[in-house]
Amino acid sequence: MQMAGKALDDVRKQLRREGAGLAGELWAIRGNSWTRSEEQLAHRQQLCTQYPKLGRAMMLRETFQDVLAGEDAVALRWWVTRARRSRLVPFRKLADSVMEHWDGIVAFLETRVTNGVIEAINGLLQLAKRMARGFRSFRNFRLMALLKAGRLQLHLPSLSPT
Repeated sequence: MQMAGKALDDVRKQLRREGAGLAGELWAIRGNSWTRSEEQLAHRQQLCTQYPKLGRAMMLRETFQDVLAGEDAVALRWWVTRARRSRLVPFRKLADSVMEHWDGIVAFLETRVTNGVIEAINGLLQLAKRMARGFRSFRNFRLMALLKAGRLQLHLPSLSPT
């Protein structure tokens, strides 16, 4: 979604460079439609009518958001086709990025599981690797990794009386 917002912003910047009077209109373009008041939505609609490229970009961003909220890979394929056919270069690049990461995005749509858990485990393994430095075997690294990842609480007897 962040990339779609950036693509929309790139279209706005391109229109601004071409001389469109979009100074100070960033607030109207960014954000979701359900968080806007009726007056803000009317202003946004007026901007989209006045600048058709901006309207197409807004439509593509909101459609992409709706597709990601669902579970349908067919809808995602439809969105990619639509983005590639739009004459908006930032959204074409976004469609290419989606196709590069197609398997991961479809897996997310189907399972709603991100790779955050895997990244957290990887961080624990890197910590265990740093702690196991100097140990002589892979077995010791493995034990340290299991100790860190398993969050085992060892209550070792202390050397000094408490």
